[in-house]
Amino acid sequence: MTDSQYCAHVWLSRMWDADIEINQLILRREKVLASMSGIGHYDAELIPSTTGENGSESKNIEYSILSEKIEKKESELSFENVRTMEVISKVENSMLRGMLTARYINRLTWTEVGNLYNYGKTQVYEKYRLEALDQVYQNIPEEERWIS
Repeated sequence: MTDSQYCAHVWLSRMWDADIEINQLILRREKVLASMSGIGHYDAELIPSTTGENGSESKNIEYSILSEKIEKKESELSFENVRTMEVISKVENSMLRGMLTARYINRLTWTEVGNLYNYGKTQVYEKYRLEALDQVYQNIPEEERWIS
């Protein structure tokens, strides 16, 4: 992989950490919601109510804060996904666009991408991935490229 291909890969996958963070926040919010259901949970991970404070109130506050963080992160992710799709849409070959969308928007593995097109992982990974990344690099906004 050349430096420019690596730069394109890094740019395309720049929001993957945000996606993981959103999923973890959702998981925590679900735990908080489950603890508020009135069914007793004796899990150290759940929010313990402290003496003198209303445990339900602190759970409601955490739920609200988590929901706000999730909404903000999802909004950022959506905005960046639109930018990513705009760059991918400039790739001429429709098969390459589909592969890039499957990999970088839907986060499929290269093996799964290959299965969509009846190619083995090696063929997709070595031939098409590199060709696609070369085309993507040309369409990344110049100020966001770290290879000149």
